[in-house]
Amino acid sequence: MALGTQLRELVDAFSELVAQHVRLARMELSADAKFVGIRVGLIAAFAPLILVGYGFLCVALALALRRWMEADLAFLAVGLLNLIIGGVGIAVVARQLGGRKVLNATVNELDTSTALLLPKEAETPAAALAPNTRPALTNGRPQP
Repeated sequence: MALGTQLRELVDAFSELVAQHVRLARMELSADAKFVGIRVGLIAAFAPLILVGYGFLCVALALALRRWMEADLAFLAVGLLNLIIGGVGIAVVARQLGGRKVLNATVNELDTSTALLLPKEAETPAAALAPNTRPALTNGRPQP
């Protein structure tokens, strides 16, 4: 096989590899966007419920608690309870979002391709002869 043919095949194979990485990134971005969009929608759905629930429950429960405590303490207790419940709901969904690794498969595939195509720095002759790693010479002899 001629060198030109081999070089052309290498370039074609590399082009196909890059195209596959781009296709994978598109598919993964689409899936990640859907996941994130649903979770953001859930957070947006929980927020009004927290506000409405906070208002109604504060009034109702505070009026009921007025039998055992002062009205201001009753309203405070009900308000804190609603804030805690709403905060926990949002924290659960936010944790799901934080645990999601965006483009995880694409990054792994790129790392694999890079490791196969490029030698490690320590294995390259240039790294072995880097100026800061050469032994110091005095009169043509290495210094210990």
